[in-house]
Amino acid sequence: MPAQMAQAAVPTPPAQPGETAAAPTAPTEVDHTKDLRGTCNLNTGFPDDKACIVAPKPSEGFQIHVGPTNYDDRAEVAKFVIKPGEEKTECYTLRLENEQELTYQTHTLSGRAGTHHIINSSWTGDLPTGMFAVGCGAGANPLDANAPTQTGSLPGASKAYMPRTPVAPEFADVGRTIPAKALMTSDMHYYNFTDKDILREYWVNVYFPPEGAEIKRTAQGIVAFGGLGWNFEPIQPGTDMVYKYECPIVGNGHVMNLLGHYHIHGKRFGVSIKRASGMSEKVFEMYDPYDPAVFDYNSITTNPAFSAQAAGATSGMLPVSDGDVLQWECHIINDSMMPLGYTNEVKTGEMCNTWGFTVGTEPVQCGIP
Repeated sequence: MPAQMAQAAVPTPPAQPGETAAAPTAPTEVDHTKDLRGTCNLNTGFPDDKACIVAPKPSEGFQIHVGPTNYDDRAEVAKFVIKPGEEKTECYTLRLENEQELTYQTHTLSGRAGTHHIINSSWTGDLPTGMFAVGCGAGANPLDANAPTQTGSLPGASKAYMPRTPVAPEFADVGRTIPAKALMTSDMHYYNFTDKDILREYWVNVYFPPEGAEIKRTAQGIVAFGGLGWNFEPIQPGTDMVYKYECPIVGNGHVMNLLGHYHIHGKRFGVSIKRASGMSEKVFEMYDPYDPAVFDYNSITTNPAFSAQAAGATSGMLPVSDGDVLQWECHIINDSMMPLGYTNEVKTGEMCNTWGFTVGTEPVQCGIP
């Protein structure tokens, strides 16, 4: 074991239903509406132990943890180590232990430094668990009718820390579900631009609706990928261009939140809603790919105003109607010496993606070359 791991804390098994979540050493009673980072008293010798967050009370929610279950086990720790200069995008698979379908409303996710994105999905069937693979669902035979298939999404992240946000009164009856005994894949993109080993590790707390809440509506996902065609026609060195994409909205409802995602050659990211009348309304803008913005649209949130340098968004509820169009765009300047494809590499690849949630509409899902 490396010297810095000699005094490592050893996690104990988590409360149900998370499979491998590390229980905190102390304290166990904290305000879960606040920033929970640093509440575990974790001491592994690896950078950013403060990312560990305490789990909710079992009556209020549960925690999912992806990371070492024993920091004194060299082989266990080695699965999660990222060496200096390395960058990896791999899927970790686990199975949750909830005996019944669960409904949740909010969550908070905290990952160690080096977290670029975490995309969590639920699947049918069976896959090897407790290990990483290149590609989610790896090991499934696509010719097998009984092969695992993706059934939905679970809370994830576009950066290392995603805070819990309050539920607006107009969305008090909106929730999402997690299937019983869900097979979960965690698409984890981590990079290490430091001179020390780091761990690809995160904790996510999932919170149930408050007692007495009646959940009548289900939040639907926005999954909009732009730039897929860059793998066939890469962004050439010296290119300075705004790439624009759009995806139709089906149904009448509200956008609950939005986030943007691009890499270090991205200079600006924007989202608009094009109304059926033809008018376009800017609702989201950001400039820092290392700190991607996430904005909520409801009656209790005041978002920062638009500016020429800092992320901003409209405030208040964001209604959408059948026939409206989600539009998003990325200003990309390839000032490198190599073409940029649609890849996960932060420095040598690019993306132009937006995610979020709506209620009342069909899921908004597009992959645009």
